[in-house]
Amino acid sequence: MTTDKQFISALKAGDGVDSYFSVAYKKPVTEYKYGHMFEFRAGDRTGQITVKYWGGDDRERVKNLQIMLERGGVVHIKGEAGEYRSQLEISVSEKDGGVIERLSPEDYDASALLATLDGIPEMKERLMRSVRAVEEPHLNRLLTDLFEDEGFMESFCACPASVQFHSAAIGGLLNHTLTVVETCSKMLLLQPGLDRDLVIAGALLHDIGKTRTYVVAANTNHTPEGNLIGHLVISYELLVDRLRSIDGFPEDLALKLKHVILSHHGRKEWGSPVEPMMPEALLVHMADDMDAKLNYMVSRREEAVSEDDWTWDRRLSRLIYLK
Repeated sequence: MTTDKQFISALKAGDGVDSYFSVAYKKPVTEYKYGHMFEFRAGDRTGQITVKYWGGDDRERVKNLQIMLERGGVVHIKGEAGEYRSQLEISVSEKDGGVIERLSPEDYDASALLATLDGIPEMKERLMRSVRAVEEPHLNRLLTDLFEDEGFMESFCACPASVQFHSAAIGGLLNHTLTVVETCSKMLLLQPGLDRDLVIAGALLHDIGKTRTYVVAANTNHTPEGNLIGHLVISYELLVDRLRSIDGFPEDLALKLKHVILSHHGRKEWGSPVEPMMPEALLVHMADDMDAKLNYMVSRREEAVSEDDWTWDRRLSRLIYLK
């Protein structure tokens, strides 16, 4: 087993790289001034980075190396970290003895590639307490049937909340959902006029489609369904399927719950087919959005490798203060 692991979050421009990483995706071979090259995205539990392989005139040799890379596979990379357009990347040069080679599972520590959150059993119990606290009988039946389904809960607890943006770890979806539920619960104390059971049910269900959106191996990737349809619509489909199994579920309540799910991204340009039209839906959206952005910003600050007081974040389009 390869024991020494260089983590992406610790790399700096000028560092020599000699470690293992998972493969997220790759691009085709293209020509450049001195031969043929390709690039791919490599990852570990601390993030992802672009890797560029600079080969010589033998296109077939470079093509065979590119074909060897498989999404979700693990490779040993020997090269150098550098900056291109203010972004860190790894350069692997054939003429300088750079290496990209596929590894077998016994050659690396899988825990270094995909993070797992601590306390998953305890988080699961807290989630189930929220399920049991929903009093409206039809909502209680819906939630109980879903979250006591062992197959579903196994997938739910093993699922990340995103590939990179927030809670990108095994247990991440459970942690994110629990945070949204508990944030909503606190706000309900300040807004007692809201339908508590509808809010909590919506918070529990808003991201259930992510269990079919991501596939977890040595890294996390989108499934074809996740890319082509998206977790919001998949969540809606799962909800509709579950509603069909409950006789006498009130139509008005079902309609409101569907609206909470479909509007939880808040804006049409953020992926919601409708925007929140009820205070209960607005609360679920804002709790979801706040946890995602706070989790991301905190992780960016913790993982920043810089002597500067600030780092520019392209995703948020703003500076983040690091001190």
